[in-house]
Parts: sequence; structure tokens; C-alpha cells
Amino acid sequence: MVRAGHAHAGVLVILGLLVMVIVQANGVPEPFATISLGVFVAAILMPTGFFVSVIGQDPARPNRAIMLLWIGAAVLGVGLLSAGVGLIIQGVTSAP
Repeated sequence: MVRAGHAHAGVLVILGLLVMVIVQANGVPEPFATISLGVFVAAILMPTGFFVSVIGQDPARPNRAIMLLWIGAAVLGVGLLSAGVGLIIQGVTSAP
């Protein structure tokens, strides 16, 4: 779980930076630009779910903190969907 937490943290931070650059470079309108920051929130929630879920008496069985992983996955989905929809809207409104 610790290895998975580190891997997810690294990949999600890079994904968050990439989404932020793409959203800002294309002038995505609000509230889509703000909601797309959910990728960074997921970069905190998902690894925390991995790290905290193994604390306890039996590290082989995750505890209830594993729900942070699923909450982070939902936030990641909402953030990516918001960035995609915002990019589509920006493209449609700026087309000649």
C-alpha cells in the first residue's frame, strides 16, 4: 500500500499540473477551471487513503480509511470531466 500511495501521488500531481496548464492556456471559463482543481485534491486524498488504511493491527487488511481512496477517485473523475467539458465549451464559443 505504501508503494501504491507514492506512485499515485506522483502520477496525480503530474496530471494535475498538466490539466492546470492546459486549462489556463486555453482560457477555460469558470466554474470549470476551478472545479478542475479537483485533480490536485485527488492527489492528496488517494495517497492518503493508501497510507492511512494500513495503520492498525493487521496491515494486510485495509481499514475504513480506504474510503479516502474511493472519494479521491470520485473527485478525480469530477475534476477531469470538468476540465474536458470546459475545454469543449471554450472551443465551441471561440470557433469562427
